[in-house]
Amino acid sequence: MNKDIFLRKAIGIIILLVLLFFVSPIIFRVYQIEILPLQIFGALIGVFITSIITWVLLYGQTKASEKREKNVKIFEKKQEVYHDFLLNLNKIIQDGEITISVQNEDSKENVDEFKDLLFQMGYIQMHTSEKNKKKIFETVFNIIKEMNRFNSLGNSKQNDIPNFYANLAEYIFDIVSVFKNDLYDEEKTRIKKEEKNNFLTKEDIKDNLDKCNLFIQNVNFDRYELQKYFWDELQNQLLKLNKDYINEVKDFTLDIQKYYNKKPRHMHYGINFPVYTMQDQEKVYFHLNIENDYYYGFTDKENLNSNPKIPQICKQVDKGFEKNKWWYGWKHSDCYNLDFWNLNSESFNRLKHPNYSEKLIKEIAEEIDSHIKKFKEIAAKNSI
Repeated sequence: MNKDIFLRKAIGIIILLVLLFFVSPIIFRVYQIEILPLQIFGALIGVFITSIITWVLLYGQTKASEKREKNVKIFEKKQEVYHDFLLNLNKIIQDGEITISVQNEDSKENVDEFKDLLFQMGYIQMHTSEKNKKKIFETVFNIIKEMNRFNSLGNSKQNDIPNFYANLAEYIFDIVSVFKNDLYDEEKTRIKKEEKNNFLTKEDIKDNLDKCNLFIQNVNFDRYELQKYFWDELQNQLLKLNKDYINEVKDFTLDIQKYYNKKPRHMHYGINFPVYTMQDQEKVYFHLNIENDYYYGFTDKENLNSNPKIPQICKQVDKGFEKNKWWYGWKHSDCYNLDFWNLNSESFNRLKHPNYSEKLIKEIAEEIDSHIKKFKEIAAKNSI
């Protein structure tokens, strides 16, 4: 009953409003009675057209908003997938190899980095073109081949470091370039123009890496090879300074093996050569031997040290030279401490570094050469 009354009231109000709409213009002479129907019809047509235009605009805005929202979500998902892929690739590169079906000893789970990588590339395929997918696949496999090549070099790795990292950087930058162009496609033309003159080439990377003196830190370095390198390079540097210093280059391989393996320890081996002939035709020899560290000095061939003036000359050459029954004068180097037994002296950091070791031994040879020249000068001046 109440609903019928409400409905009747509502219909009555609507009819009243309609009558007011039509009658009020006549009463207040807003419109002329003769053209009122045409004006009302025109107004209704205007309302209809306005409604249609408004609907079209709102529909277009809604669709554009939905498309924009969809594109934003796709963009964010692409970023996430690409970022996860690079993180996964980074783990493999940091390992230096790609693991296939290995059981983790702690968790007892199989670790297969290659399968993980394939799934990551599958996710990428969902979000990029076939052309991009092919480029990424080829580049990833090039990275794996490059790591395998580098690992196969063994002790020759050091010389290949700039080339390896230049190749690796080129491959990684290629992948990042594909991702960047895919994510920011609308800016591709502008980006290419800006980067055209500033592109970092593989040759640029290698040139810069060559200047960095990169070094593979190997805690378990070969002490035999290191000492052998010392003796070989020292003889080479001394020959460059004076060909009379070394009559025949000596191979210290057996001495070094005995030094580290034999008990009691094999020591006091090294190089010796004549540096000065006295007036009595006796010769003064220069010796460089090894105990823990290397040491050097002046003596005669039989280690009799019969000339009492020679120790005085040694002291004039360097106050560090000490006389004993075997030497006119001997000393350790003041600047270059190389403890070949304990392998922990300060200069070993330079000797182990392939970019600094040659310079270190060259400086040692120059120090020796300086002492010899000074000894000969003083001995000649004193007519020894």
